[in-house]
Amino acid sequence: MSALSGVDAPLRAEPSLRLFFALWPGERLRRVLAERVAALVPPGMGRAQRPDQLHLTLEFMGSVSADRLAAALEAAAEIRAEPFDAVLDALEYWRRPQVLCLVAREIPPALAGLVQALRAGLAARGFDTERRRYRAHLTVARKVERAPHLVPTDPVCWPATEFSLVESITERTGSIYRPLAAWPLQR
Repeated sequence: MSALSGVDAPLRAEPSLRLFFALWPGERLRRVLAERVAALVPPGMGRAQRPDQLHLTLEFMGSVSADRLAAALEAAAEIRAEPFDAVLDALEYWRRPQVLCLVAREIPPALAGLVQALRAGLAARGFDTERRRYRAHLTVARKVERAPHLVPTDPVCWPATEFSLVESITERTGSIYRPLAAWPLQR
C-alpha cells in the first residue's frame, strides 16, 4: 500500500494570473513610442520591445491566484487620481535586469499619488506591494548584455488619462500583454 493511499485526488495548483497595473498608451502615443524605440535600439543591442508591449508599469503584482482578481479590481476601482503628464526624459541602462529604459527624472505628484494609492489599496486587501521608491520607466530593450553609449534623448510626453490592470501571458514567442480593465483619471 502506498503512502498516498488515503488521498482521493492529486493536489492541483490554483490557477493564477501574472498581473500588473500600468499606464497603457493609446494608438497615437504607441506609434510615437515605437518610433522612439526603433531609433534608440540599434541592431545587435539586445531585443527591442515590441510596440504591443510598450507600457509604463505602476505596480507589478506578479503571480496572483485567479480567485484574488476581484480584490485587485476592487482596489483599483476605489482610486481617485487626477490626469497628469509623465515626461520620459533620460535613457538609462539597468545592468542587473539587462534592460535599456526611458525614465522620468521627475515624478509628477499626481503619478506618485496614483502609485501610492494603488499600493495602499492592494496592501489593505492582503497583496504584497513594492517597497522600493517608484521609478517611472519605459523598457525599450531587454537582454542588453553591456552598457551602451547613452546619448541625450528628446523627451517623450505621456499624457495619462487612465490606468489599466494588465495580464502578462508567457508564450514561446515572448510575452503577450492583455489589458483586463481600465479606470479613468479625473479631476
